[in-house]
Amino acid sequence: MFQHKLILPMLLALQFLCNTPLMAAERIVAINDPNAQDIGAGTAAVPYKTLSYAMSQLRPGDHLTIAAGTYRDALVFPAAIWTRIDAKLINNGEVNKLDLIKASQTIIEGKGEVLIKGSNLITEWRNLGNGRFVKPWPEETQQVFIDDKPLLQVGGTIFDGFPNKANHPLATLHQSQNGIWPGRREGSENAMPENSFYYHHATKTLYLQTNLTTLNGHNVEVSVRPALLSGQGVTDISVKNLNFQHANTSTKLRSGLISMTGLRLTLDDVQVNQGDSIGIVLIGNDITLRNSSANRCGQLGLMARGERIQLINNETNDNNTRGFNKWWEAGGAKFVGNGGLQNSLLIEHKALRNLGDGIWFDWKNRNNTVQNSLAAYNSGFGIHYEASDLGRIINNVVVANLQRGIYLSHSSRTLVAFNLVASNQMQGIAIIEENRRDPKGEFDFSAKGNKVLGNVVAWNAGSIVLPTNNADNISDSNVFIGDDAQTRSGLGWINMFMATLEDWSKRTQQDKHSQRLDMSIDSAFKQSIVNQASLNLEWYQVLRQDFKPIALNPEWQKLTTGITDLRAGPTLTPRLVKVSKQL
Repeated sequence: MFQHKLILPMLLALQFLCNTPLMAAERIVAINDPNAQDIGAGTAAVPYKTLSYAMSQLRPGDHLTIAAGTYRDALVFPAAIWTRIDAKLINNGEVNKLDLIKASQTIIEGKGEVLIKGSNLITEWRNLGNGRFVKPWPEETQQVFIDDKPLLQVGGTIFDGFPNKANHPLATLHQSQNGIWPGRREGSENAMPENSFYYHHATKTLYLQTNLTTLNGHNVEVSVRPALLSGQGVTDISVKNLNFQHANTSTKLRSGLISMTGLRLTLDDVQVNQGDSIGIVLIGNDITLRNSSANRCGQLGLMARGERIQLINNETNDNNTRGFNKWWEAGGAKFVGNGGLQNSLLIEHKALRNLGDGIWFDWKNRNNTVQNSLAAYNSGFGIHYEASDLGRIINNVVVANLQRGIYLSHSSRTLVAFNLVASNQMQGIAIIEENRRDPKGEFDFSAKGNKVLGNVVAWNAGSIVLPTNNADNISDSNVFIGDDAQTRSGLGWINMFMATLEDWSKRTQQDKHSQRLDMSIDSAFKQSIVNQASLNLEWYQVLRQDFKPIALNPEWQKLTTGITDLRAGPTLTPRLVKVSKQL
């Protein structure tokens, strides 16, 4: 009987898939295969040669294998209904949903080292002398590389004409901070520093200024493709084992080198490097991104929006290379707009050395967890949870950021627990209330009901900041490490009250079970920060051996899923303290 119960759903699923008009096929593209050509079915004997043609032949449920090689091309899903699932079978309970989704996925995967590039190799430059070269060029590019080294852009325009276009919709943003792109370099074809490029719109000409006498024997790459992986409104897609580099997204679009929108999408082992704008954009529900990276991108590593999004074991490092305004949309990872992230998970993430915040939730994100992640060496905040609620920021390491370590601005009902927050140049953990309110009344931006529990807060420019009215915020069972100034906590925003732990507890009734350790910064830890190598946290491990488990009421303990060690500070893993090398 038990076997029959298993077999029946399998037979129903098989029958559905076999009766689907679009039968799944195995397809192969192999640019280096001498038999490759863009005809036929893309078989092992006669594979496709180009990604573009392969994508034009792809059908829902197909499996496309991309052989090793460098492809100056793009994976763009054609407009189609990209699913083979009959919702009636699932709704009737006749077929297991997960089994059917897996059987129905369209899969694109690389075999071996696959590199997809948004740039083309360009030759036949006219030599003007003195290291200057010129070539007719049909449209503005945002990137030029010579022998893999990026040139500085001079006088560029982005997003369909910013900043030169009259009445551009972005022109009024952040005007007091030099707009959205303060890192833009002014200039012309007659005012170019060494190793730079300039595009002349009127004559449609691309200029290079180098320290070379000839470009012969050098690889000159110019970015031309706006997106290298793009699927809009797609469903049941799996993409894995691919590398992407270079893009020309921002000339016209506010999007990403990878731009995927839809339902039940999985990206696994997808590595993005040197996109001109955003590395990866994911919009939709039930999307998973894992074992992937978006590094050295011009504006932002990762942007995501939707429900039940799983971001697992990824990296967003060294982003905002073009100097966009960090208060706008720049840095490591940002989740913003139309509800941001809801009911989602970011775990085992690394956000290092970004020009901006490491991890930033902005505007109406709800019920999200940030756990087992490392945010370090960013020029902004380490983890920023803004105008959102029901966050869980748990078991993270947040060190050596130039602003606050963990910052909750206008956010409510969020738990900040069991984190190590150390050596940040502003306060370690701050919760701020500036009377900001949601005009639609959907969210409570009054910064209330937050809990700061069981954190180790060491050698920051101050420990804890809470709103003046307290508003049901709780801070307790933390460990503050450092001298008198480094371990003071405060209330408010302007004219902030700051006090030692003893006076702070008496005045506010906060941190009654917290403790202060008066000790200088550990020398080995300090040196590892200077080197930006793997963090030396031996001092923390030694201290933590003597910590006692903190008391959590049952309601709070439900919010700390996966935390079994209730001593203050995070439970460390090798990945959590290993710092990825800067390229």
